[in-house]
Amino acid sequence: MRQNVAVTAEQINTEGQYYQWAKGYKNAQTDTYTDASLLLNAMYPGSGSAVRDAMNAPRLLYGDDNNEVSVVLLANGDTGETHEVCYGRYWHGSLILLKPLLLLFDLGDIRMISMIIQMGLLFVVIMGFCRRQLYKELTGFFGAIITLNPVTMIFGWCFSIEYVLMLLMTAILLYFHEELQKGYNYYLYFLINGILFVYFNELSFPMIGFAIPLIVYLLLSKEKVKEKIKKEVVFGMLWGVGYAVVWLGKWILAWIFTGYNYFREAIEQAERYTSDHATWEVENPTLIDRLVKNINMYMKWPFLMMAIVLLGIICVSMIRKHAKITREKLVAALPYLLVCLLPFAIFTVLGNGYSYVHYWFTHRLLAISVFAGITMLFTITGTKENHI
Repeated sequence: MRQNVAVTAEQINTEGQYYQWAKGYKNAQTDTYTDASLLLNAMYPGSGSAVRDAMNAPRLLYGDDNNEVSVVLLANGDTGETHEVCYGRYWHGSLILLKPLLLLFDLGDIRMISMIIQMGLLFVVIMGFCRRQLYKELTGFFGAIITLNPVTMIFGWCFSIEYVLMLLMTAILLYFHEELQKGYNYYLYFLINGILFVYFNELSFPMIGFAIPLIVYLLLSKEKVKEKIKKEVVFGMLWGVGYAVVWLGKWILAWIFTGYNYFREAIEQAERYTSDHATWEVENPTLIDRLVKNINMYMKWPFLMMAIVLLGIICVSMIRKHAKITREKLVAALPYLLVCLLPFAIFTVLGNGYSYVHYWFTHRLLAISVFAGITMLFTITGTKENHI
């Protein structure tokens, strides 16, 4: 592992802690800090207890909080003084993929493999939309993908895990919708979805794993609006239960096998993340401040031009169909409106510690609003049959 990391150490040195492949765009910024943390976890020499190491997720640092520097030093066998830091609040499930990959490939190879997998899954999902004849709705999905920024997903390991998992779960829904409708399969689908996301993610923007497939479900469902809204709530609760219970299970298992009380640490971190005071930039930012902070990530000409083009497509579609906005269509759009508002609910509930301080990746939750919002507009201005 260390040899393969050392081969591409120059890549880490060149990119630094928060690399921007398009300067001035936080949307083009990777999280090398977290990626380097996972690399250090993977290269950890071992304490003699595999269970302890799995629970505590230890890494060796050569200084204070300098993951990317420590990766290069450790990979090259530096004999300087190190100290151990544990990060056991999360499952860090992506390590079960990263470790075997590092045995065979260097970081450049892994990035290229990730790109191939992401492009392949994206193609499969697009073909799934076409197979279902959801051509207009594909416009909203395209907007969501651009909002997430697929290039950044390739550059960042922890980002790519959540992105790939979202694409995979969306593909499953598109190709197996009829099978999932049988019995309680859809309920199990969203429960397992939440479990997978809490196991593999690093709390960047996991809600895309729930909301993007949910929008696709709403597109495919022939149920009445009330039933759709009811399912939205139930599926959301199941996703949340799967996410919360399995996360809680990590703290319990870590406490049992290591004796360290992760509950106390997790509660302290939860208070910091949800606090309205947890920021190093300005004192006590307001809710409006953190909403603006996230939305401003897209207040640049390329994104604005994309928004104009997408709105133009909707207007042209409406004119060609001679569509009229009716009460029936407005009611049919309600399930999409609820999903559209979901990111803003998250920004509200999870305070400045998450939504303001980490705006440079939390803004990607707005991909949910883009997909749901465009779909909602097509529903309002469209001519297809709506079930009320």
